[in-house]
Amino acid sequence: MSTAKSYCGSDRQTYKLRGMNKPPRIKRPLYKELRDTLAAELASGVYPIGSRFPTEQDLCKRYKLGRHTVREALRLLQAAGLLSRQAGAGTTVIALTPPATYSYRIDSIDDLTRYAQATAFIKKQEGMVTVREALARTLGTDAGSRWLRFAGVRHAVNEELRVAWTEIYVAEPYIAVRDNTQNATKAIYQKITEQFGFSIARVERQIVAVPMPADMATALLCEPGTPALMERRRYWSNEGVLFEVSLSFHPGDRFPQTIMVERET
Repeated sequence: MSTAKSYCGSDRQTYKLRGMNKPPRIKRPLYKELRDTLAAELASGVYPIGSRFPTEQDLCKRYKLGRHTVREALRLLQAAGLLSRQAGAGTTVIALTPPATYSYRIDSIDDLTRYAQATAFIKKQEGMVTVREALARTLGTDAGSRWLRFAGVRHAVNEELRVAWTEIYVAEPYIAVRDNTQNATKAIYQKITEQFGFSIARVERQIVAVPMPADMATALLCEPGTPALMERRRYWSNEGVLFEVSLSFHPGDRFPQTIMVERET
């Protein structure tokens, strides 16, 4: 079992080399080291599911670490779905290994519908926005245009896993769809096509690597600045009109993709 020295001993020592200080070796943050040690103990069954996990005070004494370091390590274990922490109720073990990540495959427009049905969008924000230049470049739209914006967290259905922070932008001619968003089993683009009587002709998906923004990290229970994948989807009607754009920010370890390519015969 790791000791406090294994976490913080070497980076606090001063080394001499020919009369000069040797630069300290760059180490991972202590809270990540502690997270890994505690996760290993959970995986080995030291703390059974349903049992009480050691308190912050106990862990501080055990590893001779500060409260902030211990608290961050526990936050990461909670974000990984291993611990449940409630004020006044302590910390409880709810899993020994992280739950499986959400994975989906999209090969057609129909698969987009199945994705919407397999996840639940919990709306947190709603309002009209006038797109400025930076956002216009991200969305692939014109600066100065007005869009109805919905934003919130997308969960895997019947699970607590937070899959993404999603922002949905609806073009101004179709903002009346806001009165038709009570049905959570259908995606916004489905409601738009049904309400305005047209079909989807084309969907463009673009995925880029970005650092996770701090505000979204809080909502997704992950670390700010860690690797994330931003997926942009743009939807065109059969009349060639771009009617919706969505941005989804996925923690990098929760967004595996499957693409099947077969040789034509």
